Amino acid sequence: MPGALLGITVLQVALLACIAIIDLKRRTIHSGVLLALAGLSLFSALANNHPVLPSALVGALFAGGAFGLAYQGGRLFGRQIDAPPETIVFGKGDVWLGTVCGLAVGFPGALAVVLLAMLFGGLSAGVYVAVFSWTGRGYQPFTALPYGQNIALATLAVMISPIHFFAIGHS
Repeated sequence: MPGALLGITVLQVALLACIAIIDLKRRTIHSGVLLALAGLSLFSALANNHPVLPSALVGALFAGGAFGLAYQGGRLFGRQIDAPPETIVFGKGDVWLGTVCGLAVGFPGALAVVLLAMLFGGLSAGVYVAVFSWTGRGYQPFTALPYGQNIALATLAVMISPIHFFAIGHS
C-alpha cells in the first residue's frame, strides 16, 4: 500500500473511531466528522485511478439505499407496534454513515459492510439484552441502541480485507 494511501486509510480509521465513540456516548452521528470522512473518501477515490470513482459511487448508492430501506422499515415497524412517537428504530445519521462508508470502500465492499453491520448489530443487541438480564435490570422495550459503531466496525473490517483492495483497484 503506497504511503499516501496508507495515510488516508489511517485518517479514515481515526474518523470511524471518532464517529463510533460519539454515537456510543451521545446516540448521534456527528455531521462534521461524517463530512470529513466523506471528503477524505471522495478525495481518495479521485486521487486514485479512473476505475475507483465509479466503484466508490456505486458503493455509496448501494449502502445508502440499503440503510435507507432499514430506516424506512424501522419507521414502519414502529408504527405497526404502536411505539411511542419519539422512538427511533434506525436513525437518519446511520443512513448517512452507511452511505459515506459505501463511498469509502466501493462496491462490492459496500455489500460486505451492509451484511457485517447487520451481523454486528444483532450481536451487540444480544450482548445488551444479556448484560441487562444478567445484572437484574432486564430489557427495556424501545431502548435506543446506537448503531454507528456497528457500521464503523463493519467498514473497518472491509477496509483491511482483500475485498476492499479488489473492489477499488488498489495494488
